[in-house]
Amino acid sequence: MPFKLINKLMLILTSILLFFVIIFSICFGFIFLKHANDVENSRLETTALSFADVLSKTTADNVPITLIYNNNVLQLLNVLNQNEIWLVDKNTLQMVGSRSYPNLNYNQISPQCQNDIQTIFTGQNIRSKDFAAFTNPNYITIGVPVYNKAGEVKAALLLHDELPSIQHSWYDGIAILLFCTVILFFISLFLLRYLVRKYILSLNVLNKFMQKMMNHNYDTQIKTKSTDEIALLAQNLNKLSFYLKNMENTTQFKEKSCSDIIVKTAYKLHSPIKEIKASLNELTANNKNALTKATVNKMTKEIEKMQHLTNNLLNLTQITDVDFSMRKDLLNILDVLQDSIKARQKVADDKQISFKTHFDLVNNLILFTGDANRLKQMFCETLDKAIQLYPSNSTLHIKVTEDAQHYYIFFQNSNSEVSLTQLPDVFPQFYATKPDDSLFSSIELSIAQHLAKLHNIKLTYEQQADEYTGFKFTINK
Repeated sequence: MPFKLINKLMLILTSILLFFVIIFSICFGFIFLKHANDVENSRLETTALSFADVLSKTTADNVPITLIYNNNVLQLLNVLNQNEIWLVDKNTLQMVGSRSYPNLNYNQISPQCQNDIQTIFTGQNIRSKDFAAFTNPNYITIGVPVYNKAGEVKAALLLHDELPSIQHSWYDGIAILLFCTVILFFISLFLLRYLVRKYILSLNVLNKFMQKMMNHNYDTQIKTKSTDEIALLAQNLNKLSFYLKNMENTTQFKEKSCSDIIVKTAYKLHSPIKEIKASLNELTANNKNALTKATVNKMTKEIEKMQHLTNNLLNLTQITDVDFSMRKDLLNILDVLQDSIKARQKVADDKQISFKTHFDLVNNLILFTGDANRLKQMFCETLDKAIQLYPSNSTLHIKVTEDAQHYYIFFQNSNSEVSLTQLPDVFPQFYATKPDDSLFSSIELSIAQHLAKLHNIKLTYEQQADEYTGFKFTINK
């Protein structure tokens, strides 16, 4: 767990670092190249101005331009520096100094070059690449005026030179930047792993502690000496663990007390009911009076209901016990359903309710792994409640259908389903306004629902046309 977070943080840091390096490299390269070009251009312009200043101070106004060129060091510099220095006379437009075209004259150069020279004659400095066709494609031209004693422009000095290549310097700078970036990355990586582990391991401890709490282990406590937010969280988790432990102990005690009361009450009811029933049977056998016999039969039925209720209480406490276990085997759930229908046939006949089955299956077979007796009990308890709620002289339809993922078993009467007015009796947990004894009227469904849950079967009710609702079992394929 902590290493996943470390990897995520490292990925974020690497992305930020790479983004910074790329943006910085682009900006650095652009600014570096621009500044270097400006520096070199300024250097060439300073050199040209120096030459022009020397010519202005050391030459006479009436000396021809060619003589000025030949008698000065310009020609020598033109050879030594491997560049070109041109002079253009303002009055005669005579040009001298071209190495590639010694006989080049003013009329042979391009109009752009002529405009540049005329600009120099006005006393302005120029920086141009228009002369590259007559010198070197890589040359840049710096043009400055040459003045006479009166301060008037008498000639134009054109310095053609190649700017030094600074791409290698730029590459070296990028290489140094990348090298520093790699070093910074490894240093940051080391610091990140150290710092993150120091704190993330604390989160890992909290995670393990939470897992123990989810498994109902509340005896472990987190020990911490720091006072940061994580330590405060650990202290609050310790308090939460203590609270949950007390609450669970209290809940278990209440559940056990409630279960013990139900069991004791059921056992106390079971014995006298059994004795009363036996006495009534004996009284009925010995007494031939029809009225007395009818009264005794009525009492017998009521006692049978009470006996059924006590048996259900015992069953409910048994299946809800934490130590309750079932023996599950592979079986056909349709056989269990048929046995349940047969087991409740007499109860249905007493109320004049007939069973009608509808199987809409491909193979008429539902293989299922479960406890046959408990599944039968689940169906029987649901049928008991359905028979109790449905009106006399009606038909209870038992439908079995399927789709791609589930099997469905429906219990419904001829009017489609159970009336909504009877829902509080069917599912009292959704109707808080019912009296407390509503729980006993739905104990059959409580047993059925719990057994269904133990078998991963979903027992629900469905509403149709906003008027009726019925029982539905959903079984996974």
